[in-house]
Amino acid sequence: MTDCDRLLILSTRALQYPDFDPPEHVQVTGARLEDPEWAEPVGLPPGEEPLVLVGLSSTFMDQGAAIGRIAQALGTVPVRGLITTGPAIDPDAVPTPANVRVVRSAPHSEILPQATAMVTHPGHGSVVKALAAGVPMVMMPFGRDQVEIAARAAYAGTGLRVRPGASPARIARAVREVLCDSSYREAAGRAAITIAAEQRGDAAADALEGLAGGSRSDRALSGAGAAARGLSS
Repeated sequence: MTDCDRLLILSTRALQYPDFDPPEHVQVTGARLEDPEWAEPVGLPPGEEPLVLVGLSSTFMDQGAAIGRIAQALGTVPVRGLITTGPAIDPDAVPTPANVRVVRSAPHSEILPQATAMVTHPGHGSVVKALAAGVPMVMMPFGRDQVEIAARAAYAGTGLRVRPGASPARIARAVREVLCDSSYREAAGRAAITIAAEQRGDAAADALEGLAGGSRSDRALSGAGAAARGLSS
């Protein structure tokens, strides 16, 4: 990727390995933390126990059985569980213990500041939102980019990885470990500091507008036009 003026990585340095040293034209601009438009507000499960948020992809990855095992696992741990199935899974199809609520969607960026841990697939969006809130994770990668993201997050100490086919007992042990071992939350807290610094500006927009010869106050260029100009060599 050397035939372009700038290569922007819309992710966070909190997920980069320590030896990451990109060439000058490659820039990590920070992650986008917006929730999808279809995420609807929900009430939290009642009680004072730690809140565990669960999200296993907004698209179908044959995750229905895994969601059921996670619900079963959370039923054996003294927590409040909030499971978001996404559009691909019917919440009514998930057997629900008394301490777990299952919904189709929720604004993760609003729920996570109140959560103590997250169980995730782990897609990039879910991981960066969890880390932005300083929330450690139990990660169950199913495929796509999830295996590499889980490896990076585990390397940083912000969570641990279990197999997608893990038993309810194994998932429960992982949740307990993440809740009880303070090193996971401390590492997630360090990632949150990095992400907060990246969010103070919009480095991606600045880079594109700089390449286009404009400025943040120059609104004559549309976002699409700025992107097209910025990525052309």
